[in-house]
Amino acid sequence: MNPAAVDVSTAILECIDGKDDFLKIELENGQRVVLGNSAAEGGRDIKELQEAGGCVIVTNTNGSLLIDATDCSLPVKINGQAVTKQAFKPNDILRIGNSIWKMHLPTEESTATPTQNTSNTIKQGFSKLIGLEELKDFKLSEIFSRVFQKHSFQDMEEQLITGTIKHTPALTDIETSWAKPWLFSRLLLVSIGLTVVLMIGFRMFENPNLIPGLIFIGSFAVPISTLIFFLEMNAPRNISIFMVTTLVGIGGIASLIVALIFFQWFDFLTSWLAASAAGLIEEPAKVLIVVAIFGGIKRYKWVLNGLLLGAAIGTGFAAFESAGYAYRSNTFDGIVDSVMLRGLLSPFMHIVWTANATAALWIVKGDRKFEFSMLGDMRFLRVMLSSVILHMIWNANFATIPLPIVLDLKFPVLGIIAWVITFRLVQTGLKQLNEARHAEVQRLAAS
Repeated sequence: MNPAAVDVSTAILECIDGKDDFLKIELENGQRVVLGNSAAEGGRDIKELQEAGGCVIVTNTNGSLLIDATDCSLPVKINGQAVTKQAFKPNDILRIGNSIWKMHLPTEESTATPTQNTSNTIKQGFSKLIGLEELKDFKLSEIFSRVFQKHSFQDMEEQLITGTIKHTPALTDIETSWAKPWLFSRLLLVSIGLTVVLMIGFRMFENPNLIPGLIFIGSFAVPISTLIFFLEMNAPRNISIFMVTTLVGIGGIASLIVALIFFQWFDFLTSWLAASAAGLIEEPAKVLIVVAIFGGIKRYKWVLNGLLLGAAIGTGFAAFESAGYAYRSNTFDGIVDSVMLRGLLSPFMHIVWTANATAALWIVKGDRKFEFSMLGDMRFLRVMLSSVILHMIWNANFATIPLPIVLDLKFPVLGIIAWVITFRLVQTGLKQLNEARHAEVQRLAAS
């Protein structure tokens, strides 16, 4: 039986946070509603505009809502950007004053096919294993939708102005929809371009002075760009780029030193498991450094903060380790091969493994100071174990299906699994923020 049809011309506008929480307004195709002015044709009073006055006109055009905030006395934003007239689509977030609205299409029950049942069973099993909810309202294309849009140099500067006293938004101003990062892609292109220039320069002049630059840029290019992605995903915007880059240096080196100490203490693991022992040694070492630096700080209490802090440590570890492998190469071609391979695979390795484990620990820690008992919480252990296992399988001496450039199919497969966990943690972090903001709105309304 085919799934039941959905009327895509009808749209539902719903307040998910604020004075009008749980209010749903259904608009058929061509229908218009005037929020805040019941006297107008199609008018509907909402609590958010009772005192401020003005109105917001919402018109349904073939399932897409057109927002007209020309006469609204309160600021109106879509996905954090102030608007007067703009289309409002599914997965967008509309903010009228302090209230948050979403739109969705009506859904009807459908009979799942056997393939869907099998897929659901796999998803449910994975969710139970990891302890994280399935992804909802998630579209990868939406997250990367701004990558190909034009942005000015000023936009790039403003994207990095975050985490300072003057540039940390209040809880009620935090956008809890899926972020749409784009700056990371610009940095990635610039870094790759510099790497290519250094490679060509050495081929032309054979000057060894260019090799340290190639190792440095090549080892840090993709990891730093990936870290900027996590910075852009940090919805609270309460961690500065200065702190993040400092953590890359200090945390990356410290975690490498701790890992080397662990390798000496637990050398029997290397004898037993060979390269796979790195998963059991390096993952705890990186998390330990995050805890040592931020375990006693209550300010960075959000799950998304833990994700970013872990990514910063993982970035430093990955970049310095890659530079070490390149340095040990005997030839220029060996350096190039090492830099290219590890750079290409770096977003699927240490950065995401450490980000996931630290975010899971932050689910447990919250706004409390770290206690060792937190390490026994299953919410942390499940995700931490997934990072360890993914690392161990990554290093294991076996192959599946050979592939060009990335060597083997197991690497992208393991990387995809790690990123699925990452996006589930982002969803958990956004839910945490939404609940906290909702509570803050209620507190402010009652005071």
